[in-house]
Amino acid sequence: MSRRRAPHPIAACLVALALTTACGHPPRDDAPERAPLVEAPDAFARARITAASLARNTVPGDLDAVVQDLSLTGRDARSPRAVEALRAAGDLIAARWRIRHDARDLTRALDYYRAAGADPAKPGACVALRAHADLLAASSSPRAAAGREAFERACVAPSERTVAQTDGVTPSNRLRRVVIDPGHGGSDPGAIGPTGLTEASVTLDVARRAAERLAVNYGIQVILTRDSDTYVDLEARAAHANDAGADLFVSVHCNSAPNRDAHGVSTYVLDTGSQRVAARVNRRDGELVGDDPVSAWQVANILTGLRLSSQGRQSIALAESIQRSMLHDLGLLYPAVDDLGVHPAAFQVLVTARMPAVLVELSFISNAMEESRLRADEYRDVLAAAIARAVAAYGM
Repeated sequence: MSRRRAPHPIAACLVALALTTACGHPPRDDAPERAPLVEAPDAFARARITAASLARNTVPGDLDAVVQDLSLTGRDARSPRAVEALRAAGDLIAARWRIRHDARDLTRALDYYRAAGADPAKPGACVALRAHADLLAASSSPRAAAGREAFERACVAPSERTVAQTDGVTPSNRLRRVVIDPGHGGSDPGAIGPTGLTEASVTLDVARRAAERLAVNYGIQVILTRDSDTYVDLEARAAHANDAGADLFVSVHCNSAPNRDAHGVSTYVLDTGSQRVAARVNRRDGELVGDDPVSAWQVANILTGLRLSSQGRQSIALAESIQRSMLHDLGLLYPAVDDLGVHPAAFQVLVTARMPAVLVELSFISNAMEESRLRADEYRDVLAAAIARAVAAYGM
């Protein structure tokens, strides 16, 4: 017959500790409700881990438990991190919705964002209202315009608003046609990542995704300079946009550098103020204006006209909008996304465009981490959605 051993005194104390606040004091029936097992700092730490898994297109089994812990913190109106907790909960649910497209997740995420933005005067509330508006737009909701208006009414200065709010009606989009240019293609694969991913394949896929969103969500006609793995001459790309009477020209590329540690996202506009516009800013052949005097003379004549128009200023506004949008969306799901800013450069593909034109560098394909991200559908989807939303907002 087996004999049961008496529990060790320390083990007994640990068991009691799990049920009480001090060893040796049994729980009372009239004791106040226990505080949540996970305190706020732990909830945020778990949220970051969960977000990292979602970024890899993996939905953790404890996601709902993490969201519940965040919501407990968010229910405490006195907590300085209540708004941040509710918004973080919305971010996690929204990320799962982007993976599974479950309507219940969409509704929950919108509810969390709405709760976080209930008082626009609180720090972080406007970020939640922006996320609420962006999620409505991403889901093609008929309430998307109302969501955008609510955000701008609460958080954006009247002089900077993109939505007319005199009568509560969103104006029709003034963009009729946008040309998106997937860089490289065919005999020109562009930059190649450490494991063989080509820039041409990434840019085509992201361009297609952005084009679909602009057409479906915003009713904007989109023309791609190439819709297959074919080579298109650089000058023909801008000429295509000119011939189509496009309102905007967006060229999509991946960055590359000899320094494999370089990473981040950036956006470029044509350098209209440089005295030496033909100077190369990197060594990637075929993308930048040549150094020969004839080319420099032609570019100088084009730039003279640009300086006399508002096109340069419009290009900068579009570039800044795209840059902010990419950083915001990527920052919700991915760590270590560097803001490399908006810069002027003498990219050949931008020189002859007769409309606001920008060149977007999605990430560094030469960086192992960012090449891995660029392979993933989720990462490409986030980039495409950010570009589409920024373009549409520019046209409002």
